[in-house]
Amino acid sequence: MSALPGKTVLITGANAGIGKDVARQLALRPEMARIYLACRNRERATAARADLEAVTGRRIFDVVLMDVTDLGSVRAGVAAIDGSLDALVMNAGVIGPKTMDLTADGVTTVFATNVLGHVVLLEGLLKEDRLGEVAVLAGSEAVRGVPKLRMKGPTFVSHSADELATVIDGSYFAGKKADFNLAFGQVKYIGALWMAYLARQHPDRRFITVSPGNTTGTQAASDLPLPMRIAAKYVMPTLGLAHKLDVGAKRLVDGVTDPTLSSGVFYASAANTLKGPLFNQADFLPDLANPSFQDHANEAIHRFIT
Repeated sequence: MSALPGKTVLITGANAGIGKDVARQLALRPEMARIYLACRNRERATAARADLEAVTGRRIFDVVLMDVTDLGSVRAGVAAIDGSLDALVMNAGVIGPKTMDLTADGVTTVFATNVLGHVVLLEGLLKEDRLGEVAVLAGSEAVRGVPKLRMKGPTFVSHSADELATVIDGSYFAGKKADFNLAFGQVKYIGALWMAYLARQHPDRRFITVSPGNTTGTQAASDLPLPMRIAAKYVMPTLGLAHKLDVGAKRLVDGVTDPTLSSGVFYASAANTLKGPLFNQADFLPDLANPSFQDHANEAIHRFIT
């Protein structure tokens, strides 16, 4: 982003954790003039706004009520935004056993929260020509698997739209126990492919997927089984497998502000790591750069949008 006054950004999942710290960090940049906090709960969003005003000394935060699992709520949120955005940070996301439940749109909650609601949000803005510069989607190293955490990486036979759609509606696990960790990686994989698809369609803007890495101080593990919550909060930081909240949030901030990060690319940690410098994940997973797979992901997603 150029250092000009008047920049406007919207951040989903902005009332806590990474989203809230992204808002804090962006507000400290003098070119930022308005930051929309898109949140499900008005009370929590209002409290977050008060905290952010106190810590940054700026009164540039506006609340937009938006539940990304509810496409009607997303569309209403888009309508509530005053004017256009220079940047969009799509940070809201969940992981855990309960996220395999289906929403009213026939998709898993993990897909609705991490991807589908953001598709409707971003494409709604694009349709109305209300996104000026950049959109950043929160990714995850789970896309390539995390052996240290016993998380399998997604694998597909054909990468066809039909096959990818089975992830979206949960039928991938039909007849067997659902693996919510694998489902999370699959969802983030499809999201990265979709962002790369959009980058090809809109070369005048930047569409970037960035993983915050394994970050402490978030609510990401709150729905996980107790042993995994303990590991996330205490064990992994002790072993040097996680970084602090401001570091993870800065990765997404860099997605917004660093013009050297290329459109269509998914950036995350180096192979077999969960923190550190950002790398193009297509260097490890060439499928991410396959235009046909990107097209298939976009097609599969839009089967569930009415």
